[in-house]
Order: sequence, then C-alpha cells, then structure tokens
Amino acid sequence: MKFNFFILVLLLCVLLDACKSDDKESTTTPVTELMSLDMEVGGSIFNTEISGTTAELKRDLPYNTTTAKVKAIQLSDNTTANIKAGDMLNVGEPISIVLTNSKTNEEKNYSITLTARNYASIVEKHGLLKTDGNQIVNKDGDPVSLAGNSFFWSNNSWGGEKYYTAPVVSWLAFDWETTIVRAAMGVDESGGYLSDKEANINRVKTIVDAAIDQGVYVIIDWHSHHAEDYEDDAIDFFKQMATLYGEYDNVIYEIYNEPLNISWSDKLKPYAENVIAAIRDIDADNMIVVGTPEWSQRVDLAAADPITSSTNIAYTLHFYTVNHKQWLRDRATAALSSGIALFITEWGSIGYTQVDPETNLWMDWCRTNKISHCNWSVNDKVEEWSILSQGANTAGNWTDGEITQAGQLSRNITRSWQE
Repeated sequence: MKFNFFILVLLLCVLLDACKSDDKESTTTPVTELMSLDMEVGGSIFNTEISGTTAELKRDLPYNTTTAKVKAIQLSDNTTANIKAGDMLNVGEPISIVLTNSKTNEEKNYSITLTARNYASIVEKHGLLKTDGNQIVNKDGDPVSLAGNSFFWSNNSWGGEKYYTAPVVSWLAFDWETTIVRAAMGVDESGGYLSDKEANINRVKTIVDAAIDQGVYVIIDWHSHHAEDYEDDAIDFFKQMATLYGEYDNVIYEIYNEPLNISWSDKLKPYAENVIAAIRDIDADNMIVVGTPEWSQRVDLAAADPITSSTNIAYTLHFYTVNHKQWLRDRATAALSSGIALFITEWGSIGYTQVDPETNLWMDWCRTNKISHCNWSVNDKVEEWSILSQGANTAGNWTDGEITQAGQLSRNITRSWQE
C-alpha cells in the first residue's frame, strides 16, 4: 500500500510538470522572422545583413547583373515565405518578402533591393595609377587603396605554379572581389627564370593576360632575394614585359621582391635606377615598385635617400604578423611622413585561424593611410599563409572546404575592402 502511494504521488508530479510546460508553450507567442537570406550569381554566394524588416546585400553583385538566384533562405519555426531557394529575383527593384506564420496566421513583410556594381572593372574605374607625394592616386587624382592576392613562387615543381591559370584569376576577381594580383616570378632559385625562362615567363604572361581580361591590376614581380647579382637579366626581362604590356593601365612593375641586408644607397638604389631607366625607355608612365633592404622592411632607408631619376615610383613594404608589429607600422608611418609612397606587395597573417588581432591593426593602418596590399599566397602548400587546402581546384570555383582559415580571413578582407 505504501509503495502504491509513492507511485501515485510521483505520477501526479509528472502530470503537474507537464501541465506547467503546456502553460509555458501556450503563453509564448510564435515569432515570424527572416533569419538569413543568401543569393547566388555564377556560383559566388552573396550574403545579406538583416536589420529590422530590411535585408541588404553585404557586397554588390557583379556589374550588369540583372537577376540573382535565392541560394538559401532560413525562417523561424512554423513560417513560410513567398520566395524559396531556387527562385530568381530581379536586380534594382524593391522586392517584398512576405512571411506567414501557420500558428498565428501573422503576416510580416521584409524588403530587399538587390544592387550591382556600377563599373565594369576596377581598372576602368581608376585608370593608370600614379604616385602623388606619399599617396597612390587614380586618373582623377583621388587616393586609391587596393586589396588582392599574391601568387606563390612561379618556379618549376615548387607546387604553386599549378595555380598560375586564367580561371584562378577570374575566380579571385569575381568571387573574392580581388582588385589586384601579383605574379611572383622566381628568378635564381631552382626551377626559376634563370634555369627555365620560357616556362616562368609563360606563367607570368598567363596571369597578366588574365588580369587584363578581368579588368584588375597586376604586379609583375622579379621575385628574388639577390636581384643585384642579376641586374642584366632583370633589365632584359623588364624590357620584354614593358614592350608587351606597357600600354595597359593594369600593369605595375616590381623590380625586386625582398632584398636582404644590403646597402640601400650603395647597392640597391643603383640597381633600381638602372632597371627603372630600361623600363622607362619603353614605358614612360606605369608604376614601378622598388624593394627595400632587410626583406622590404627598411622603408626608412629609402625615405632618407629616395630615387629621383624617374617619377611614379613607390617602395615595397612587407609584413608577417607573427613578427612585424607596431614598430614596423611606426617606421612605415615615418617614411610616409617624409613623402614617399608605399605599396604592400606581400603580407601574411598568423595562419591557421581567422582570428588575428595584428592583421586587424595592419588593415586599419592600411585603410587610414590608403595603402594597397597583396596577401601571400595563392597556393595549397601546407604552411600558415597558404589560402588553399591541399588539392584545391586549379581552376578556382573553390568551396569553403577548399579555403584555409588564413584564406577565409584574406577573402573577408578583400570582399569588404573599399577601394
């Protein structure tokens, strides 16, 4: 009898709790909300930001886009909408998204207007870039800051050469909204220009031709740590490049990637002046970027003794956040104050993570000072700076699974950059 009494009490408690739960559910009003909306054009995903009852694209659709597909839509429970995944929406006109809650019959209206870029290409928008004091300006004299990607060394059998393809440039321009790419032609290391000129030049030409086709800027980089030892070869190479591409506003010449600890005034500056003179005999006006000592960090030395034999000259600054912090930003700020223009042709994040406070500080500095930059590197090598996972498609069209954490950080930066 005692046992049965306890069982009865337990059953009553369970029933009481169930009634309380039912009461809670009955007093909670179901919400009617648009949780997320993603659009798709050409395989590229365009996310929206929802504020109140308005959805807005986080980045504009490509130029001349007239329709975009609903890639995914997420709604609150018990809610349906008048649009669904797969529907095509028109660009440029207000669209009403009507939600209906099946429990309350509540209707809620959201609005979105899909927007597209109003310029066909970044080069069409800005034209030939020039230095004006310590700034890089466009055809209208307005300061410009570009964000993009550096390819890995072009050398035979180094691994990165497989990504020297036109489709990769196209995908970077389209999906990442890259506005500048850099062809890093290896010179004196194994498999580089000195041992196989044809293969390495062809890779560079592939990138340059694709950049011109896509309307983005492109740096032709003499990627060496010992360029002063190969001055004649550099002159021959850049004369060839200037002859082929000097007429295109897209093209920028980088005549020395990363000098080591050599004298600026006695060795590096004379080398630069000789190569610049050879380029200027053919191409009078495209920008030339000059490397600085100690892996392109001693911009202060160039600032103290700048090149005056030619115009439209900028100086290279490189940083990797694991080593290069406020002290290098202070040095670069002082160099800018002296009147020279800087160009970050190569930088790398801490790697293996999208959380890098030092990268955030560098990007804030770049925005403040209108500095252009290229992230290292387009490659699937297992190292912290590669933007791609091993085996990623050599024709672009990368899924998120093919992009490393460092790559996703780089993509976030380039997509959000205001040039």
